[in-house]
Amino acid sequence: MRCPNCGAEVPAGAVACPSCHYDLGLTQRIPVTKVAWCPTCGALVPPDAHSCPKCGAPVGVTARSKSGQAVRDLGIPTIEGPVATDGEDVDEGGADATRAMPRIESAIPSEPGPESATVRHDRMPRTRVLMVAAGAALVLAGGMALWITHPWNPNLYITHAQTDADTSMAGYPGYISALTGQDGSSATTTDSSSDSSDSSSDSSSDTGTKSVYQSISDDYDKLGTYADQLDQSVADLTTTGVSGTESERESGKATADQTAIELSNLIDDIASLDDSDGTYADDISNMTTLGNWLRNRSDAICEAWKLSVTKTTEKKILAPLEKIGYSSGTDSYKTLFDENYDAWKPTEQ
Repeated sequence: MRCPNCGAEVPAGAVACPSCHYDLGLTQRIPVTKVAWCPTCGALVPPDAHSCPKCGAPVGVTARSKSGQAVRDLGIPTIEGPVATDGEDVDEGGADATRAMPRIESAIPSEPGPESATVRHDRMPRTRVLMVAAGAALVLAGGMALWITHPWNPNLYITHAQTDADTSMAGYPGYISALTGQDGSSATTTDSSSDSSDSSSDSSSDTGTKSVYQSISDDYDKLGTYADQLDQSVADLTTTGVSGTESERESGKATADQTAIELSNLIDDIASLDDSDGTYADDISNMTTLGNWLRNRSDAICEAWKLSVTKTTEKKILAPLEKIGYSSGTDSYKTLFDENYDAWKPTEQ
């Protein structure tokens, strides 16, 4: 026999390989025809044993066939024994006994030749596979491009406001659709009344058809007009604003709010006057100061009219005017305006 570890020739009956000293006790060859299995645990049982050496179960006649071999079928393939020649008997358990080994087929295919179609197929994908992959990539890229751009809805990803802002309560009558500096364009305002339209159009016509002095002179006259309107609003506040009907109070509040809006627009017009050479710089500065005095006074008057609509007490209604020093029809801002208005009248240079 041969050593299963190193393949060296081993004498019959040896318990260890003389070359590698491999233990051959577990690899002793037992002829298949003399093997029996325990019907209880399936362990190998020597031919002359009456009980299983592993589990101790008795091995009777019922466990063996007439030939002495176990009846149990383990599905082991049949191994051809040696063929006797010239009438000689062959010792199945002897050292010279040989058996034909079963053929073992490898699960790994043999290496194909260099010209094999399989080799060409494994090295390079088929044209159909490449075309399908390219088409799928094109569809995916096109779908992502459409999802990002949304040509059917260009405004989908616009995050800024799409509705014109109502600025009438902030001192700028009308609606603003864009802010200066936000997108490089100037603010676009749509006026909501004919009065505010007149006041806002003055600034655009000043630089085109009027001289700088004429524009300053016109704005100066408007300051005087708004000062008179504020005086009238204070007089109405101390009468109808305190004891008038609900409609009279609403009307007085609306008039005061409109005057405040037009006054704010006028101050903006004064600040935007084009005096590049600085000839009328002092006049523009003086009128800006006059306008700010009127606006401070207008804010107090509007606050008082707002309280008037709620029908509160006279003391609470006139409280905003008292904060600016109101007494007997005059206040601190009115005094400052009246003292400097005539003195700061612009003169043509």
